[in-house]
Amino acid sequence: MTSNNRTCFVFDKENSTKILIQIVYEIPSTNISRQFNLLRSMDEPVSKTIHRLIANIENAMIKENKSKKRHQKELMGVTSNTEKQLIVVELFDINNDQPIDGNQTNQQAWRNCQRLSINEQFYNVEYNAPVVIRFRFPEQILTNTITTAFVEIDYGEYESSLFDWYVTDDIKTINDHTQWTHIHHGLFCTFHDEHVNKFVRLVCVPRNNSLREGIQAESISKICIIPCPLDLPMNTRHKLTKDYLPIDSNNLRLVSYNILANGYASTDHAAEKLYPFCSDDYLQHDYRKALILKEILGYHADIISLQECDTSFYERELSLVLKQYGYLGDMKIKSHSVREGSAIFYRTERFTAIGSHDIRIGEYFRDAKHLEFIRRRCSLVPEINTHLLER
Repeated sequence: MTSNNRTCFVFDKENSTKILIQIVYEIPSTNISRQFNLLRSMDEPVSKTIHRLIANIENAMIKENKSKKRHQKELMGVTSNTEKQLIVVELFDINNDQPIDGNQTNQQAWRNCQRLSINEQFYNVEYNAPVVIRFRFPEQILTNTITTAFVEIDYGEYESSLFDWYVTDDIKTINDHTQWTHIHHGLFCTFHDEHVNKFVRLVCVPRNNSLREGIQAESISKICIIPCPLDLPMNTRHKLTKDYLPIDSNNLRLVSYNILANGYASTDHAAEKLYPFCSDDYLQHDYRKALILKEILGYHADIISLQECDTSFYERELSLVLKQYGYLGDMKIKSHSVREGSAIFYRTERFTAIGSHDIRIGEYFRDAKHLEFIRRRCSLVPEINTHLLER
């Protein structure tokens, strides 16, 4: 993994009046690194922002030096004074590498800044580099299934970013002495039986299409990996579809599957009326999606057709995972008031898309002239009529 310790990241969001500055500074006397985050007004003179950064660094140095000297006193029985060290911060222009005028606004100065120095520690300045703004692990992580984590990235793309997965038996909360074992590099990870009861750590270096890197981020699961059930009906069916059909085969394998949208499975009505026989744990989307991906991929299909597919599941996970396995596809929602619909994927080794066309049942039912007779009949039953028009 790359290190961002000598990079200063500056973020200037469109339509925002604030600028965010993130930098990791290593305190020389202790060799301890501290991250500093400053959220300042764009119109503020950069000299004022530098003054605030210096004050924050000085306070951190005093705190760390006091801690170090207190520890030395306990070990050696000696005392010494905590001295305030002089901090010098300079910004250098991207065009001529000359110091930037402190009277410039933050917006002007940081956009034109190439380098920053703190007591001759030099940092490259990255303006609006890719950054992770949200991390979320699944609430359940199963072995022998594909594990995905929701990672939202600004100024970058998920598929271009770097991901490393680690596991540990125990998370140490004191002094962070946790021993992590690296097990995979890639967008997704499949854990195995030997990983049961372990915690997961995911490290991400966000990147954009040009492979420009941003600040490294990480997240640790709050729960341990659990075993995937063994007696799954899909296991028997998968024995019949162990391999893909040959590219030049005259046969075609198509899978059609209603995967039950999360919005329908997670309601009180679903738990109490539709699926009272099913444990709440098994209705959780994080549990079901892992098994859905496992089942779909195990059929080695040429075409995959899915109904009741959530838009968020499609965009954040399903389309990305299937793309890694050689599928491309598209999805259309039922209506603007329903965030689920139908998705279709095709195996790129056998097919090439030449066009697409979609029909929304509600719109088609309302507008098609040859359905006038059916519309009149349906209008006699308001519930049916309303239901059809909403789809």
